[in-house]
Amino acid sequence: MKNITITYYKNRKLYSSNASRYVNLKECKDLIDAGYNVQFLAHKTGQDVTEPCLKEMLCKFDVSQDVLIKLIRRTK
Repeated sequence: MKNITITYYKNRKLYSSNASRYVNLKECKDLIDAGYNVQFLAHKTGQDVTEPCLKEMLCKFDVSQDVLIKLIRRTK
């Protein structure tokens, strides 16, 4: 799997250095769906903010009950 790093700016903009352009959350979700490993890093600090970005995706996009149950079970 290919790794992709997305820079997360304070104004909530997302920048893909691989694509050399700004991307939206839907495009990031599509990359994950396609099997890419996506990591989100805060612009100023370099802190890994992947978890909050993924949580935002779960809230924003329709996720089936089955997927949510599998996610919860995997975190135990």
